Amino acid sequence: MGICLRYLPDKTLAQEALNDSFLKIFHQLPYDYKKITSFRAWARRLIIHTAIDYFRKEKKHFYHSDHDIEETSLQENFFDRESAEEIIRLLNQLPPLWKVVFNLYEVEGYSHEEIGQMMQIPASSSRTYLTRAKQQLRVLINTHNRTMQ
Repeated sequence: MGICLRYLPDKTLAQEALNDSFLKIFHQLPYDYKKITSFRAWARRLIIHTAIDYFRKEKKHFYHSDHDIEETSLQENFFDRESAEEIIRLLNQLPPLWKVVFNLYEVEGYSHEEIGQMMQIPASSSRTYLTRAKQQLRVLINTHNRTMQ
């Protein structure tokens, strides 16, 4: 469920994607079983791809606006001080497409070419969305730090 929630902004949609993922796992397992070296990695990849499919299908419903982004630097000790819930809350403030690209690149370790294929966007757009996500995250972290002081 955590994987689906990283890519989908709505809990109900994430549950639907997870259920669909399990159906795919159960249907494909008998055919792929001998080829699977790590069940966990195989299932994780299938869940990620299913969540991305749901995101692509629903992205027309997401509001997207480019924010004026100021250049600021990350506070080095931010992640040492903050809880995981607070970091997730800040990530959830990113526009949906930026958040998905950020998660795929930084958390899952996919290349921009792989992200482009999954999201059906050019690799250069993936790089742009990642850069914008990082810049916006810096702004959110600095704003958060100012309010905490």
